[in-house]
Amino acid sequence: MNQSWRREYLRYKSYFLNVMGRYKERADVKVYLEILLSLATISVFAIFALRPTILTIAGLLKEIETKKETLAKMDEKISNLGRAQVLFDQEQQNVILLNSSIPPNPIPDVFARQIEGLSIRYSVPISKISLDKATILGLRATAPKTDAKNMEPFPEGTNELPFSITFTVNIEEYQSLTNLISDLEKLRRPAKIDKLVMNTSREGENVLLSLAIEGRLPYYQNSQKEVKEIVE
Repeated sequence: MNQSWRREYLRYKSYFLNVMGRYKERADVKVYLEILLSLATISVFAIFALRPTILTIAGLLKEIETKKETLAKMDEKISNLGRAQVLFDQEQQNVILLNSSIPPNPIPDVFARQIEGLSIRYSVPISKISLDKATILGLRATAPKTDAKNMEPFPEGTNELPFSITFTVNIEEYQSLTNLISDLEKLRRPAKIDKLVMNTSREGENVLLSLAIEGRLPYYQNSQKEVKEIVE
């Protein structure tokens, strides 16, 4: 049987007894060692006792920083909303003009009165005026859209109201007709002119000049689906 472990055991036992003997003989070593062991014990227990508190404090500090960032963003948004309100108040008149230029409804009667006013102003009789179907009150599910390839479409989300007007004057009054067309293009409510057709005809001794205009009026209008979504 291998007896080496016995020899090693006796060897380390003698070392241990020697250290213990010196520890008991020297009071200063005993005191220092007890102090070091006590401090080590206190440190270990302090770490385990304070760890949850330290973690809680770290979490609270992180939450405070996050809330500070959120508060700063909210203050910035509130400030931006305040500036937007001031800008909206300053541009209120322009907003009213914009709504009259691109109205939320087709309002064909207003356009017809404008054409009538131009006709009276330049003494250019209206031979015919027609507008496509339009919803005066209420909502329509879909707005008419042109399918003709030669017609430039309006921006997405814009509805359109097709119209057709024919003016007839004596050939000598060509300039009045030209001035009327010029003012038609300058109306506050823009009109997209898609087609102009000019013809001459004779009525007795008079030569008549007829001008047919086909175009579209832009407007915005909420569909039934959009209104349902807003209500819900």
